[in-house]
Amino acid sequence: MLHDQGKTVVDPSAIESDLKVLAASSNNLNRLTDQLTGYIELVESVLNALNLGLKASVVVERSSDEDGTWCHYVRLWYDKIDGKWGLAVDEYDENQEDPNPDASWINRKFWAFTDAPRALRLKVVPGIPDLIRALVKESERMAAATAATVARAKEIAASLSKSAPSVAGK
Repeated sequence: MLHDQGKTVVDPSAIESDLKVLAASSNNLNRLTDQLTGYIELVESVLNALNLGLKASVVVERSSDEDGTWCHYVRLWYDKIDGKWGLAVDEYDENQEDPNPDASWINRKFWAFTDAPRALRLKVVPGIPDLIRALVKESERMAAATAATVARAKEIAASLSKSAPSVAGK
């Protein structure tokens, strides 16, 4: 930019040069983002192959205002979105003084990983190992609960089979 008597004068050659640099930078950024997406698709396919049917989340970023009343969160999820299991990202603000945490969320935005803004995708990738650990814990918790339910169902079935009238001949 050139200045002529207090006015800014546009330098076409500088703009052209900047656009060339921007185009090269954009191509590189898009290539790297495509690589990231490919790796995340691999992570999702491995998780999906386990057929967990469980969701879990981890907070990857938390910041608060000066008095701590409001906190901003960014989370990484494994969840079912539009009928398909995969990684997801959400971002929201929460009033820490609200006694009902579910009602205190505002400005919540939720995306499948590949639909999330690029800056958020970059923030959550380091949280993938923590998310896998959260899925392990949830899977173990669910397995224990399922084992207890199976034992109870077995007791009920055994009780019914002993006391049920004979259904032979029907």
